[in-house]
Amino acid sequence: MYSPQKLHKIAYAGSVVKGIKTMFFPAILIFFNMREELFSGSISPWMLFSGAGILALVFILFTGTDMINIYRTRFWIENNKFIYKKGILTRNEKELDIKRIQSIDFNQPFFHRLFGAVQLDILTPGDGIKIDTIKKSQAEEIQKMIYEEQQDIESEDISVNTGDSSPWPRESALETAPKPAVREFTTLKKMNTKELVLMAMTSGGLGVFAAIFFGILNIVGGEILIENYFEYFSSLVRSIVLGIVLSSLLFVVIGYIIGTIIIMVRNYDYTLKQSGDDLTVDYGLFSKKNKSVNINRVQNVIISDSLLRRLIGYYALSVSITSDSLESDQIDGKIQLLPFIKKKELYSIIGDVFPNYHMEVPKQVVPFRAIRRYFQITLLIFVTAVGTAAYFFHGEKFMLYIYIAAAIIIILLIASGIYSAKNVGYAIYKDEINLMTASFFTRRHFAIKRDKIIDTTYRRNPFLHRADLGHIEISTPGGIASSSAEIKFIEKHDIDTIWTFIERGHDDEADFTESDQTVENQGMY
Repeated sequence: MYSPQKLHKIAYAGSVVKGIKTMFFPAILIFFNMREELFSGSISPWMLFSGAGILALVFILFTGTDMINIYRTRFWIENNKFIYKKGILTRNEKELDIKRIQSIDFNQPFFHRLFGAVQLDILTPGDGIKIDTIKKSQAEEIQKMIYEEQQDIESEDISVNTGDSSPWPRESALETAPKPAVREFTTLKKMNTKELVLMAMTSGGLGVFAAIFFGILNIVGGEILIENYFEYFSSLVRSIVLGIVLSSLLFVVIGYIIGTIIIMVRNYDYTLKQSGDDLTVDYGLFSKKNKSVNINRVQNVIISDSLLRRLIGYYALSVSITSDSLESDQIDGKIQLLPFIKKKELYSIIGDVFPNYHMEVPKQVVPFRAIRRYFQITLLIFVTAVGTAAYFFHGEKFMLYIYIAAAIIIILLIASGIYSAKNVGYAIYKDEINLMTASFFTRRHFAIKRDKIIDTTYRRNPFLHRADLGHIEISTPGGIASSSAEIKFIEKHDIDTIWTFIERGHDDEADFTESDQTVENQGMY
């Protein structure tokens, strides 16, 4: 890998696919301008030839340029740096310091897997390189060599700092330093079939998928649904409204089943491995993904759950890492390590992987008088919307079903608000703060070291000021944006406690008083 390497030959086929996609928008414009001639049948051969010529020209220009760029792309390792060059007339060169590399991720879409190719993402805290199509063996070799280079650099640093009195401390240290062993990964957790099925069935994203699925069916075939399926169900139950409800439920169930299958395929064979300070996760059936995390770059540890998963005793584990690179698809730097795991196993793995973290479940700190604030604004907006509908459609038969659905939603909103209020809190242990946030029957437990905190914001508005309540948000580095946790509607003295804890980590920090606090009118009341 010390000599310049080329991209996989299949990258040229990918360039052709991109060229075809590029033709989509020009094709729409050409069709729009020729629509009258096409529908009337009066289009001339010259018009067809010119339209096809324009599309061919766009395809040739884009694909040809991209292929030349692929041909001239090179990457290699040299002098403890990973170097990547591309460009035609203007050559763009990017170098990453191997010592600062914190993540080496593989992505194998189905098309790439057919030809033994992968997409490779190499990220540092401030930059990154995305290589679209290279051989899998090349990617594995890059990962291996980067790990070995990092070990060599660490060995050099340790050896040079041992205090050797030799006139040539670096050379003598390197000669006597033991050669690092070949890195091997041990499996920490591999999801079995039962866990995969349960995870897919309890995924919070299935409801969203079902709604999207039903919406697409309406857009693509709305007339067919209304005139045929809805009519079919209404003829069975002798009620148009009930027919619409039953047919809608049918598509929601179909969407749920399809969503479950998609999540199972996406997370198939989910495995967490560790080697030294590096963690890797592998998952996927058709599109295989491999993500890596360096433990030393972790900014916070996050345990999340939903009410349903909590009832059956399962949780998810994530971490946030630092990376400002636009190459990363994680805006907040969040990487999921374990999407579904039993509580006992979870804390055992956290204890082994993150022994310096003290995961303490925070106690509730939201006072009784603040509980209503978790649902009152949403409830007011919803009731106003239902009241408006009732005013305009008063007397309609279907309003009875609207009222029943509205009553159920109101109960859910109130229950969700109470659940959130009962699960918001914080706990401080030495140099670490644990925060618990909650929304709509889901919780997120953050464990954050004081020296990782980069920003703290205290919010109050006149309503909260009068009630002696407030919000406080703590942010750590993470991705392009920061990773943040905010607890709302807590007592002023609790905010003072958190602020004082954070202040102890900054000697030049000003005192937190009523006069110098950061106040933003972004809070809810």
